[in-house]
Amino acid sequence: MYDLIIIGGGPAGITAAATAINQRLETLIIAERWGGQTTYAMQLEEVEGRETITGEALLDAFRRQLDYLDFVRCFDTVTRVRPEEQHFVVDTAQGNRFEGQALIIATGAKPQRLNVPGEARLVGRGLSYAADAHASLFLGKDVAVVGNGRRAQWAAASLARRAHQVYLLAPEPLVTTPLARKLRQMPHVEVTEGVTVREVLGEKYVEGIAVTMPDGQEREIPVKGVFVKLARTPNSELVRDWVDCDSAGHIIVDAYCATSWPGVFAAGDVTLVSEQVLLHIGDGAKAAISAYHYLLMR
Repeated sequence: MYDLIIIGGGPAGITAAATAINQRLETLIIAERWGGQTTYAMQLEEVEGRETITGEALLDAFRRQLDYLDFVRCFDTVTRVRPEEQHFVVDTAQGNRFEGQALIIATGAKPQRLNVPGEARLVGRGLSYAADAHASLFLGKDVAVVGNGRRAQWAAASLARRAHQVYLLAPEPLVTTPLARKLRQMPHVEVTEGVTVREVLGEKYVEGIAVTMPDGQEREIPVKGVFVKLARTPNSELVRDWVDCDSAGHIIVDAYCATSWPGVFAAGDVTLVSEQVLLHIGDGAKAAISAYHYLLMR
């Protein structure tokens, strides 16, 4: 039986595993692959090389440590997690069954896609789901942000400090925030509500976005970048039936990343959607230390 099982291979899960190992806990991290916000690259036609989202050098060091210690990782899909007496049982798609005294859920969140032609082909070639990671690559360029919520508004505001022109294309009316009012006043931000995205244009790289305007007019907007900032769904299905979550499915945690179920901790996007990899690194470390303290007191 493991001291700690971590589910999820993004920044929070990787950091939690490395931290737990350093605390001499018998640790297992289960993930389909190393992923989260650290898996895809952004390559632009005018920029030599490619920008890979790796977070900080610290995260790379943690990942290398886990690659070296192959006995602490299992690349598999978790299909079921359940409490059983004084421990937890984790089943996987490959028929593995693991038991642990404590759990960290770091399964992240699933971004909503546009599901239009050109989207899948142009991911990493001008199309991004992470403005904080890629905004700096679009200095002086025209870009589009698709979304109406707070995440879309923050992305538009961040890009407005770098890009030449920002088109905020909202499928629905903007969520009312002080930032929404400020965006409408920015001279190089164009806000349009009630827009339907039809296609992301471009062969090798993003060249524009085709939309239907609220009045039914079809328009092609030439841009070099498209940032999709639609709602994200937390991947909390594994524990949602027995761990408290909010109405959107985010796992509710306290200041120590502890959930409503003793011995279960959560970190990263599954608790609070954020694009800041450093926040996920901090969450993962905090959750591992909290799990360590929990095990000490058992």
